[in-house]
Amino acid sequence: MSRHAIRTSPSSHRARRGNALLGTLIVLVALLGLLYATSRVSVVEVHETRSAVEDVQSKYLAEAGVERALNFLAQTARAGSQQDPLRGLHQLFATSDHLSPFVAEPLTSGLQQVGAYSVSLRATEQNATSITIAIDATGYRPEAPQSLAAGQHPSTWSAVRTIVRYSLAPSHVFDYGYFINNWGWFYGSTITCNGNVRSNGQFDVAGYSPTITGQPLYDAVSWNGTQATLSGYHDDNGDGLLDGNDGGLWSSWDITGAQHLQGNGGHAQNQHDFQDPIPMPNLSDLGMYEANAVDQHSSITIDGVQVANAVVGDEPGEKQNLYLVGTSAKPIVLNGPVVVRGNLIISGVVTGQGAIYSGGNVYCPNSVTYKNPPSAPRPANGSQAANEAWLSTNWNKDFLGLFARENIVVGDFTNSTWQSYVSQWMGDAMNVSAEDCGADGIPNTRAGKDGILGTADDDVLEGDGLFSVQHYTQADADLGLLPAGAHVGDVIPGSGEDIDGDGAFDGQASLANVILTTPLDAAHWSGNMPAAGLTNYRSIASMNAATLDAVFYTNHSFCWTVLGSQVARINGALVSRNEDIVYGTPSLEFNYDCRLLGGSSGRAARLLPQTLQSPEILRWSPLDSDPNKDLVLP
Repeated sequence: MSRHAIRTSPSSHRARRGNALLGTLIVLVALLGLLYATSRVSVVEVHETRSAVEDVQSKYLAEAGVERALNFLAQTARAGSQQDPLRGLHQLFATSDHLSPFVAEPLTSGLQQVGAYSVSLRATEQNATSITIAIDATGYRPEAPQSLAAGQHPSTWSAVRTIVRYSLAPSHVFDYGYFINNWGWFYGSTITCNGNVRSNGQFDVAGYSPTITGQPLYDAVSWNGTQATLSGYHDDNGDGLLDGNDGGLWSSWDITGAQHLQGNGGHAQNQHDFQDPIPMPNLSDLGMYEANAVDQHSSITIDGVQVANAVVGDEPGEKQNLYLVGTSAKPIVLNGPVVVRGNLIISGVVTGQGAIYSGGNVYCPNSVTYKNPPSAPRPANGSQAANEAWLSTNWNKDFLGLFARENIVVGDFTNSTWQSYVSQWMGDAMNVSAEDCGADGIPNTRAGKDGILGTADDDVLEGDGLFSVQHYTQADADLGLLPAGAHVGDVIPGSGEDIDGDGAFDGQASLANVILTTPLDAAHWSGNMPAAGLTNYRSIASMNAATLDAVFYTNHSFCWTVLGSQVARINGALVSRNEDIVYGTPSLEFNYDCRLLGGSSGRAARLLPQTLQSPEILRWSPLDSDPNKDLVLP
């Protein structure tokens, strides 16, 4: 089979070239269309991506506004008054329940502005123990409307509302049977604390073998008239068990010499060192407690006669000091919290439930005992069932709080032995009380936690001879935050090294701070002071004042020298800055009163010194409309 070549005509070649050109054009058009479509999609995606980024930025700007507002409120609370912790916050809204502290505030990163935010505040609820504030914050990109020209608008914005509550509650110092706002120590193998122990400085056991049983803590307690129910158990040893073996020993510095410590407090998991310090309540101004006493119609009676109303010393010509001695037949009858503007002398038998706040010193010349004490000082064990059973049985038994603006003095301070021992401890280098203790308020911490001078953690303010505190500024005055009688430049009470919060420098404590100089006669003392007065303090005092049924509080010195064959006991709690206890008894025992449990819901809550709690965020929610768009620049 032969092969033959195939030949085409010229017209056929032209047709094929035309078809190829048309196909090329179609492909080119298609490619251009695809390129155009792709570019359009890319532009849209770029715009959408940029918009999404700006939306996120505006949300973060709004959150920055909330954080700025929370910081502003915290500063207001600190600058207001430690004696009345909510005063500054209440004062913000004294003339209006609305406030706009930040309008069109720019937020920059380096030299570049990221955006802006505006914040408005509204007090939604106020009472004597709390204030609830709505924070409305809006974040804007690139600028807030107040900073733009007429007709211009932010490219994006986000708004959020945060509801925050500030409230007063009993201080957490009352979670402990023994709490020292300084260096604490158990120097003795016959010391027992049936409860928790804490110090805001170092805690030293010095190789002795005392006992700390611990006490499980709870957030709340409820009472139905017959039964107490605890809730919110604290598993503070982190073992995952709610077995009643929690509680123990805490310190804001190190725990030393505790190798022989007995009880739950002797276990490593129940020892907590270098914890954040717990601030002490401030009693330098008792105005808040006077108002509370009046509100509760408080009183003290003896043998059917009222010897004190809500406030002693507030009326013209009224005696400033209160003298109370009770017997089993004629006990001191307590009815709520009472404030004494001067000194208090109290001993003997008490009944009822109440507290006495003293604007001076509290003196217990002899034992103070309950007429109707709890059936046992402590629950049978640490279990919740045992704690609830004890609370249910003893809910309405006698209870006394003794809270001093200055010092607490137990026993016969006129005795030379008493003075020798107390004076020795007052002057001890570990028991420094002068308000030159540095930024942490604790002595012997100048070298910091690393123990090496000249490093970054040194407390350089300690021992520098200066009273380092903060002062009220004109900005505080403009916001109305100056307490009555205060001026720009005055010390902010409780700031810096002002440990007791009275706004004045206090040197090292000495016997001069605790020796009573007020004449012991009816001209100076109300209560049941004998009409002829007392010959001397020793006539009512004893070196064997071994039983103290009360919860004690002072941000100065607790001074007690006790001798004799009886066990020295505090059935309640001891909360103090400096502790000058010397015991020559068989043992020393602290029995924590479980009616202090439960915070603001506790049985004793209405009687205890209060502190401002950490702000509680109740709600955080986005807003569909901008609440700050019409604010006016200041």
